[in-house]
Amino acid sequence: MTSVLVVDGDLAARSAIRDVLELEGFEVVLADGDGSGLKAIESTNFDAVIIDLFMPRAEGLEPIRILHERAPMVPIIALASQKFRDCLGPDQDFLGMASRLGAAHCLYKPLMPRDLISAVATCLGRRSSREPH
Repeated sequence: MTSVLVVDGDLAARSAIRDVLELEGFEVVLADGDGSGLKAIESTNFDAVIIDLFMPRAEGLEPIRILHERAPMVPIIALASQKFRDCLGPDQDFLGMASRLGAAHCLYKPLMPRDLISAVATCLGRRSSREPH
């Protein structure tokens, strides 16, 4: 079974992402932003990681860099709140920075289930069961 690590400081967001992915047949492991995601990547082989850039007790983009360094073959999907999309200048393009640090795909929250599934499927090189064939 394909396993995905979801790292997000918001319990409701973690749970919603888990529910969407489990409906698609993924095995999902949840971690909050306290470093448990970094510990999990060291002890378990994941097929993909989904991580929020803005979490309590996390150092912004640093977890992306560390995750990519520790597991360079595991695709990372970075998440950021929509509120950061329009209020920040180009020098504060957090999702762009996440891409440069190793994120394979970036999405803004709130997430549409089809966008999340599509991003995971793209990172894993396969089609979602909900995509038209």
